Amino acid sequence: MSAVKVLFSGAIEGDLPGLFKKVEAVNKKNGPFEALFCVGQFFGPGDDTAEPNDALVAYVTGEGSIPVPTYFIGGFGAGSSTILTALPAAKAPLKYLGRSGVTTINGLNVAFLDGVYNHPVFTGKAPQPPPAPTPGGRDSASCPHYTKDDVALLKSQLQALQGEVDVLLTCEWPRGLTTGIQGPLPEGYRPASSGSNVVSELVALARPRYHIAGGEALHYARPPFSHRDLGAGIRVTRFVGLAPAGHPGKAKSLHALGLVPAAVMEPESLSLAPEGCAPSPFELRQAKREQEEMAAGGEFNRWQQQPGAKKQRRDGGGGGAGGPGPQALAGRPDVPRDPVCTVAVRNVPWVASEEDIAAFFGQAGQVVNVWRGTNKTDGRVQGVTQVQFASREEAERALQLHNCDFNGRQVAVEPSRAGTSNAGRRTGEGGAGGGGGDGKPVDGCWFCLGSVAADTELVASVGEEVYLAVDKGPITSEHVLLVPIDHHPASVALSPTCFAEMERYLSALRSMFASLGRELVAFERHLSLRSKGGNHCHINVIGVPPAAAARAGEAFRAAAARAGFPQLELLPPPTRGSGPEELQRALLQAVGGEPDTEYFLALLPDGSRLVRPLARGERWPMALGREVFAELAGVPERASWKQCSSSPEEERQRVDRFKQLFKPYDVMAGEGGEGGEAGAMEADGAGEGVR
Repeated sequence: MSAVKVLFSGAIEGDLPGLFKKVEAVNKKNGPFEALFCVGQFFGPGDDTAEPNDALVAYVTGEGSIPVPTYFIGGFGAGSSTILTALPAAKAPLKYLGRSGVTTINGLNVAFLDGVYNHPVFTGKAPQPPPAPTPGGRDSASCPHYTKDDVALLKSQLQALQGEVDVLLTCEWPRGLTTGIQGPLPEGYRPASSGSNVVSELVALARPRYHIAGGEALHYARPPFSHRDLGAGIRVTRFVGLAPAGHPGKAKSLHALGLVPAAVMEPESLSLAPEGCAPSPFELRQAKREQEEMAAGGEFNRWQQQPGAKKQRRDGGGGGAGGPGPQALAGRPDVPRDPVCTVAVRNVPWVASEEDIAAFFGQAGQVVNVWRGTNKTDGRVQGVTQVQFASREEAERALQLHNCDFNGRQVAVEPSRAGTSNAGRRTGEGGAGGGGGDGKPVDGCWFCLGSVAADTELVASVGEEVYLAVDKGPITSEHVLLVPIDHHPASVALSPTCFAEMERYLSALRSMFASLGRELVAFERHLSLRSKGGNHCHINVIGVPPAAAARAGEAFRAAAARAGFPQLELLPPPTRGSGPEELQRALLQAVGGEPDTEYFLALLPDGSRLVRPLARGERWPMALGREVFAELAGVPERASWKQCSSSPEEERQRVDRFKQLFKPYDVMAGEGGEGGEAGAMEADGAGEGVR
């Protein structure tokens, strides 16, 4: 298929005759163009009344001349509803795309979000009036601010999209667009305040080939940037910000492209990084922001799994086909080597110097040493570069740079083996859930009790195969985690005895919460997370008041729907007399029968469960479970674990208090405990027949 010739325009502000006169001239000279897309405010200030602009209505209904099929967003203004109502009768090919969504035009996948960010409207504190309907059932463009529902709809359609996004259209720029740019920024651009974080998130999710935006009184074409490889290669985005058509300085408001739809392109061509391509500014910005938070004293939460690329690591040692191998880097002999503070990096560009590597990994923290030696047996340069940080926390943060672009190469980052035996360590081959699936300890895993990364001070009870720990960033003072001692990826993959012990702990916690007038709610999130040697199963548990417990199921469903997952399967509570084996089989069947399938599971107060298996490529929000917990507990501000840090002394006191509270119900207290075994057997019968 040949390229589709398309035009893009900045804000029109009601001057359609002027726009189409300009487009007609461009079309005659360089066309024919197959479509025109307009971003920014489409209708003018004079149309922002209940009475429509009669002249404009007459123009769009056929008395004017529109040389190219035109699609637009940014239809702000109360009078625009009447104009839009008149569009179906118009002879001219003029179409409002809608509030948000993904559509296909001339073979191109076009994603769009109408409106601009307004905090009170977006957070629901000042809801805007419902938009007037237009023919065909679409909402009108008369609402100038998008809502959470608009964004949620677009995210759900992006997650369901089978192909690539060719073009993303927005009425405002993304916040942080110029992060990482060297040299002067566009005149009039304000990095700290221009643009929207919501749009930044959409760009990171959509990974569009082109992002065309209005909203700023200037023109700017940013150098291309690459998104990390999620399994099908990197993706490159080119951003173009267009000035309003009536810009007093005549800044560029029209942009022409010849685009071959991604659907007919070879997969390899979609992963090509052009010269001068830089890492995604939004990934760099996130790393910088988190680094600054840590420098300010924020506590890094080891009990909260972090996002990681799902692609299995490549062994990228060597310089690549046709290129020289890596050069040895001696490092600093005066710096004692500490494997706990070190990461191992493969596929580093062979021309990268020690300074280049230190600068790249400086996103994660202070780099104190870089070395890449030679093999003692054959003298060849090793393909792995060791990067040492000033602290263990910074080394753990560096793992998030796995599969990021470093001078055109996607580096693989994992915990270092330097100076350690790594007994039983897996690197991703085999085992359910992406490594470590055989139960052996994994270096760097926050949940393996034998790992140096584990905060054992938070452990409140240790069983034969399961332990109970107080959460490091708790939503409530009794927020705890249930974790198998051995490294297993998910509860459906546990041994029958381990799963049964997990159920006994849940029953004991249910009894403890009942004594406090609360009801138990829990969730498990199984994502592969290969950067930690594969996911280590852990179940979050809290107690909530009865009123909140009654709406727990609906809260999880609503949060999942907003994230683009409208269907959650409901598994009824286990019947009295059934054992944990039947429950585990039912859960395994609900996730598709394969223990390495990714899934999300919520345990409701009545013992029923909501289950959602995740297909390849589906992106479940990492914070969804915590957000629901915080809502049910009445402390929505604690949804982010970064807001829940505490001092080591406060942690110690919280663990001691929980131990005393849980002691009468501890399943490890034995028959001599006040209520240990009895407490573990009541509730829904899930513990019957266990030991």
